[in-house]
Amino acid sequence: MSRAVHIQASDLSVAWLQTTLAVHDEPGRRAFHTVTRIVDAGEAEQPRVRAAADDLLAEFDLQRVDTVANTIFPAALAAQESDVAALSSRYLRLYPQLRRLESRNNKGTYFQRLVAYPVEGKEVNQLDHLIGVLNTELATSAPKRARYEISLEVPGSVAVPVFEPGHDTSAMAFPCLSFLSFQLDGDRLHAVAHYRSQYLVERGYGNYLGISRLLGYVAAQVGIAAGALTVVVGQAHADRLRRDLALGLRSLASDLAIS
Repeated sequence: MSRAVHIQASDLSVAWLQTTLAVHDEPGRRAFHTVTRIVDAGEAEQPRVRAAADDLLAEFDLQRVDTVANTIFPAALAAQESDVAALSSRYLRLYPQLRRLESRNNKGTYFQRLVAYPVEGKEVNQLDHLIGVLNTELATSAPKRARYEISLEVPGSVAVPVFEPGHDTSAMAFPCLSFLSFQLDGDRLHAVAHYRSQYLVERGYGNYLGISRLLGYVAAQVGIAAGALTVVVGQAHADRLRRDLALGLRSLASDLAIS
């Protein structure tokens, strides 16, 4: 039986490295109820760790870190658009092409679910709704801290569900990310992401990066700073991480004085 893995790190690079190695040490390289807390989601990445993650992905001909991250938040596109409405509209125009160009997107992307979530025969832009409610709360004298925890379908609430029961019937396919929730903490915005499962080599680093970028974008849209990101995973798997590859990551952790 595997132990629960709890990791806290200052930045997403260290968080990914520590989580991956900790899960690798568990029986079958799997762990249940893995919790990874990135203290500052806006902190810069560690270049050597990022390079190691991309090297692992290249060895197995998998999508690069940025490609995975872009399925959650298209950072380059966001840099070209002034607001969430323009970003959402442009992304949805490009979405059919994105699905054709990348077979792994044939069931959708996370960002598409954020800006066009299917609810009762229509599509809801959850990201726009989230930012609107945050702005409303921040304009009050005592903004609510945890208004952002409940499902979008409940009136007066803001969460960002991704899993859609009517469409997502495969046990192991997209989406593994179930929901995102956000919490106001003074002049900082925190987030929690819940995955039913996660492949730490194939998707982990890109997932952390994409959600961190999304959190930074939402925070900037409402004029505050990004805070902590906590990633909760039902079952995490240090996939493809052979002993020699794990030794390489441990050597990197040692060089960077990461325990």
